[in-house]
Amino acid sequence: MIDRLEASLRDARGWLERVELPATDEDDESHDRAADRPADGSASDGETRSGDDPATAAASSDGARPGDEAAPGWELAESPAARTLHGVVHGQDGPYACGEGGLLLHRGDDGWRVLLERGPNVSENTLRAIGATDDGCRLWFAGDSGALGYYDVADGHLSDYTAPMEKTSTWEATAVTGKTGEERVRVANGSGEVLDCVVEDGCPTWGAVVEPGGGSTLAGLTAGPDGFYAVDTSGGAYLEPRPDDSNENESPRSDPRNGTPADTEPTDTSPEEWQRIGVRNAQVNFQDVWADEASVFIAGADGIAYRYDPHCENWTPMFVGQGDLQSIRSTGSEAIAVASGGRLYERDESVRWLAHDVPTEQSLLGLALARSSDDVDAGLATAPVDVAVGAGGVILERERRSGSSERNGSR
Repeated sequence: MIDRLEASLRDARGWLERVELPATDEDDESHDRAADRPADGSASDGETRSGDDPATAAASSDGARPGDEAAPGWELAESPAARTLHGVVHGQDGPYACGEGGLLLHRGDDGWRVLLERGPNVSENTLRAIGATDDGCRLWFAGDSGALGYYDVADGHLSDYTAPMEKTSTWEATAVTGKTGEERVRVANGSGEVLDCVVEDGCPTWGAVVEPGGGSTLAGLTAGPDGFYAVDTSGGAYLEPRPDDSNENESPRSDPRNGTPADTEPTDTSPEEWQRIGVRNAQVNFQDVWADEASVFIAGADGIAYRYDPHCENWTPMFVGQGDLQSIRSTGSEAIAVASGGRLYERDESVRWLAHDVPTEQSLLGLALARSSDDVDAGLATAPVDVAVGAGGVILERERRSGSSERNGSR
């Protein structure tokens, strides 16, 4: 039986050898590729492994990540003014910048234009800080000699609240949180004071004036998920905690004056007490503060920044680069800082900060990142650009990559 089977196999083998099918071009190419392939089975140079996307292979050859577009650089925008710009923020219909002499600029579809020439009270007091409500529909700005006001994006309505509570010192910083008509506002001055404000029934209600630190200039304010943060020029950092969750659906403060004009006297209630949270052994003066969902960043002199972990209550100093840091913004793993002398730095995915080559040597003072894709989905679309502003009216812009996850970069 076995002998007959072996004989049959020999006959079949002989028949196959006699008929020998001709090889195709594809078979020859496969044979050539197999001969050239390294012994370990990996793909040779220029070859895409089975299942690889050719576009992925091409991107990998130059070090780019699959699906990433080339990151555009920072470019000079045409500025309508030569006056120094101190702050910039994204509104619902694009970026706004404020500056010297009460200047307020807006970036529309046709570029930047002057919106206000002389400030909210028709004076030439410099505007030093600007913030926006969460929906981007109202912009608050503050500056020299108590200059304070807001601009409603939807109807172009301007309101002047200069020198609230008879405060005529220079407002150095402002922070805004909440929707238009329900926002909470903080403004800080060069005497180390913070004035709180709650908008109720469309009108501002002024609260107590408090002094979180020792009277040093409060150079930065921001609204974070935990509350308002402030920093001063003596290395102090402070937190005003958010109201308890149980009260977040109620008005944060009622007005006991029952109709008395809002700018005559304070209410008999005060905000949550400000707490000093750092920075122990601070090495430099502070200029700006920013809070996102995970961290708090402080911009300081001599190129030094600090990062705060609210969960662990820990501060970590970081050397960013040369120059005095003037403004800092972050989102997720990304952080950007601007500094004197036309310097701009961006943190990579590690602890390193990389210097960008920017087309100006003017000091950069304000920074705003484009709104996030989540904001756009919620109907808060704005210009997809990051913006930095500074001395001499300089404006730098960088288009955002497709799929960017950046949130609103200024409050």
